[in-house]
Amino acid sequence: MQITQAHPLFAAELRGLDLPHPQDAETLDAIRAALATYGVVVIKDQDALDDDGQIAFSRAFGKLQTSISLHREDTARRVKRAELTDLSNVDADGKRIGADDTRRKLQLPGRLWHSDNSFRSPPGLYTFLHARVVPPEGGNTDFADMRAAYDALDEAMKLRLAGLKALHTLAWSREQVGAPPLSLQEAQNIPESVQPLIRVHPTTGRRSLYLSSHASHIDGMDLAEGRALLAELNAFATQAAFVYAHVWTAGDLVIWDNRCTMHRATPFPEEKYHRDMRRTSVEDTQAAVAA
Repeated sequence: MQITQAHPLFAAELRGLDLPHPQDAETLDAIRAALATYGVVVIKDQDALDDDGQIAFSRAFGKLQTSISLHREDTARRVKRAELTDLSNVDADGKRIGADDTRRKLQLPGRLWHSDNSFRSPPGLYTFLHARVVPPEGGNTDFADMRAAYDALDEAMKLRLAGLKALHTLAWSREQVGAPPLSLQEAQNIPESVQPLIRVHPTTGRRSLYLSSHASHIDGMDLAEGRALLAELNAFATQAAFVYAHVWTAGDLVIWDNRCTMHRATPFPEEKYHRDMRRTSVEDTQAAVAA
């Protein structure tokens, strides 16, 4: 496995892997070590990776989370495996769906800076996003290094944030972009969670900001004051120096550690191009959250 750093601060490209085949323990440990060091890893040339292969590979890293789209009765799921989240603009027949389709509207919060499944308990640990078909322009995914952002804070802000927690809810991120509100089934099955504003990586010991568009307010703080602080931190953490923009190629599998990165999708001309991307994720552990 060859590792090439993709950004001065974080993110790396891995080559020499053939993921449709089972990986041995040494290789899996090397990928985990790369994730601990770089936060984001790009594994190129995985065109042969199918749904079953992606699920099997992801499962080697932890307990798989099921897709929240299972809790919508007003939308049809194109992919049938519960562990897969469809981040595409095509239907079951391969035809483009319009931007006004509910399925596309439900993806709009992904354009905000976020950490996957931070509204769940346990939240998301690693996310695996595989590109099957990509548009020739647009549709990049931006990543922000939350470790470097924390390191760059002044000492007064670090002291201010110590011990603070934020309430995360999917309802808040949807409200910000005008996406459909939570359905009754979603509200029953996707409760709110409370997460620390600062996390310590259990492997490296590095501190990072733990932010997300799902973070509605800060526990115990005035609503307006808390949201202003979250907005300030988000703007600081996503400045250009901390951001790596991944330009997708079909066959890419990108994995990232949600404990120390944020990401966002960027738009592309949906009226012109198809995109087929599928996501799996594994959950964090309660012990890591408590720490």
